[in-house]
Amino acid sequence: MMEQPASVPDRIIHATLQLINEHGLGGITMTSVAKGAGIARQTLYNHYADVDTIVASAISRHNTEAIELLEGALAVIDSATAKIEQLVRHVASVSGHHNQLLASPTLSRDARETLSDYDSALDGILREILESGRESGEFRANLMPTMDAVIVRHLLEGVSDLVAAERDAAAAIVAASTTTIMAAVQQT
Repeated sequence: MMEQPASVPDRIIHATLQLINEHGLGGITMTSVAKGAGIARQTLYNHYADVDTIVASAISRHNTEAIELLEGALAVIDSATAKIEQLVRHVASVSGHHNQLLASPTLSRDARETLSDYDSALDGILREILESGRESGEFRANLMPTMDAVIVRHLLEGVSDLVAAERDAAAAIVAASTTTIMAAVQQT
């Protein structure tokens, strides 16, 4: 069993993310979160008014940490090509959670906006990689980072969908997707 984070808010977020992972949004109740966090329900209510607020906060934390991890990984990579490969792996690794949440009809508007913030951050990172690759000559000179980012982003959404549906084929999906994206952006 994993050691629980020390602070009550961290324990609440950890429990919520664990419940989402194990049971989807349908498994989230104030009672289940309190139990998972090892706190009394009243303590939970002292921090959050309802399940939607907890879920939005948990998604926000997860997304912030995911983007920070991605940015950290990208910071030590010099080539735009390798950065694209890392980005594809990142999208594949978070696809299950992201797709599961988006598919939920019970996801609150605030939680959907939080997911949208993650997508916006990912879009910005992608545009930066494409611009860097164009400037370094790794990618084609006529690449238009803003427009091509939209196209590549749709390919990444396909990666996410495929990996979520076929977890056992994730490595093959990542490899094929990286090849396809590179064919779209590299010099011909």
